[in-house]
Amino acid sequence: MKPKKIIWHHSANSSTPPQIASVEAHHRSLGFAKSLLGNHTGYHYFIERDGTIWQARVDSEIGAHDAGENEGSIGVCLAGNFDYKWPSREQHDAAGRLVASLLIKWNLGLADIEPHRVGDSTSCPGKNLPDKWLAYATINFQAGYLN
Repeated sequence: MKPKKIIWHHSANSSTPPQIASVEAHHRSLGFAKSLLGNHTGYHYFIERDGTIWQARVDSEIGAHDAGENEGSIGVCLAGNFDYKWPSREQHDAAGRLVASLLIKWNLGLADIEPHRVGDSTSCPGKNLPDKWLAYATINFQAGYLN
């Protein structure tokens, strides 16, 4: 299925990275289906504080990251709790680079990027970040401000 939007999240975990193993274990314990890539992680992509990007699901695969909106969306999660802190510079740059490539790959626009909190009763991806944070990071990459 062709993705129609990108929904971004934070892990809401302030622990020392890397976090992907703990996210994988938690999602496995919740009974999330194994992805085509062999992972239980419900997000399609997970970005660690050092900017490492992990792909857990194929883009066109149904995720498990936003109830009622998993079909037709790509879930991108950044490690950290952004109710209390900001993404690292490495995460900002990696997120901008990743999302810019996804927009091109799937013929999506900046308006197709939304935080998890849209339509949901959650602060995810964190109170510190404006709804357009990921769109701004993407614009910064597209404009050549990021590597």
